[in-house]
Amino acid sequence: MRICCDKNMPLGRTLFGTLGPVTLVNGVRLRKEDLAETDMLIVRDTKVNEDLLGGTPVRFVGAAISGTDNLDKAWLAKAGIRWVHAPRANGESVADYCIAALLEYAHMRGITLAGKTVALIGVGWIGSMIRSRCEAMAMRVLCCDPPRRDNVHDHDAQGFRPMQEVLAEADFIVPFVPLTADGPYPTFHMIDAAALEGTRYGAVLVNMARGAVCDTPAVIAALRSGRLSDAIIDVWEDEPLYNAELADLVFLATPHLAGHSYEGKVNGTVSVYNAACNYFGKRPALTPMLPPPVYPHIEIDAHGKSDEEVLWFLTQKISMIVADHLRFQDTFHLEPAARVQAFNALRRTYPYRRQFCATEVGVQHGTPALKAKIAGIGFKLREEG
Repeated sequence: MRICCDKNMPLGRTLFGTLGPVTLVNGVRLRKEDLAETDMLIVRDTKVNEDLLGGTPVRFVGAAISGTDNLDKAWLAKAGIRWVHAPRANGESVADYCIAALLEYAHMRGITLAGKTVALIGVGWIGSMIRSRCEAMAMRVLCCDPPRRDNVHDHDAQGFRPMQEVLAEADFIVPFVPLTADGPYPTFHMIDAAALEGTRYGAVLVNMARGAVCDTPAVIAALRSGRLSDAIIDVWEDEPLYNAELADLVFLATPHLAGHSYEGKVNGTVSVYNAACNYFGKRPALTPMLPPPVYPHIEIDAHGKSDEEVLWFLTQKISMIVADHLRFQDTFHLEPAARVQAFNALRRTYPYRRQFCATEVGVQHGTPALKAKIAGIGFKLREEG
């Protein structure tokens, strides 16, 4: 079994090395010639299609990320190549990042999130975590998920509302849908000029799903007119060639890093490793152990602080989202080719970040309500003896 594995996947060589010799490759620069003697290809967001794999011996492809829009699934099926992805690997990482972004926005804009309305479009695995965490912070969440609502057996979704209704009431617009261009529920440019025209004036767009879920020129126009007061964007149409004009307009801009916690990346590696073992009839040989977090424990005195001040302090200590924005901001002035290189480099060299759940929090002078919020957004609470 000859295996090519993206070198930016944690534990890639360690895990897949139990199945055969592993060659580490740069997923951004991967070429067909590199796969002339490869049976298994393990990538993150490399475009996998006939141009890359046609005529190669590859018979198994694993994408260690939640999305599949980098895979030409129709061609892979036609070519008889088995493919898998990791749909739930980095969901908690994305949820952490989204909550950190909301708290940073509230902190810098001098507002309180409690009582604000979120239009949550897409209530799947990640969307459900976002819903739970926003509700833990006393936000009002209006849910829209047509595929779920149209399923009469999905009783929890029967109270979901149409997109136009939730947009009209939203302080924050948060799509968490896969990118699809066809079928009964297409999401390509779901947030377009017409949808934005129906939003509550001054709403904030938060996109950590897929860039093309939003129509970039329409979002730019809405920001310039004030229809959208702000935006927080981690995903971009045509990335890595992101739109610098849009990036320069938004409150927080990051280069597709929400899912880049260490756990998120390791979970992706483990998921496709287990799937490969199953496909080739092998028993998984290893269960990886994670290194310690940078902040295994945080102590905070809540005396004189609002609940959201405490939550903001904790999330910013872990998330690094402001530093991510500032590093990305330094690339906005570059020419297109250089922006592409910078985008890829920022993702490839991303610092070590752990999820909220890796940190135990001790709170002095904290109310039961505050402690419930800390646990509700994903942290471990220290047990009081």
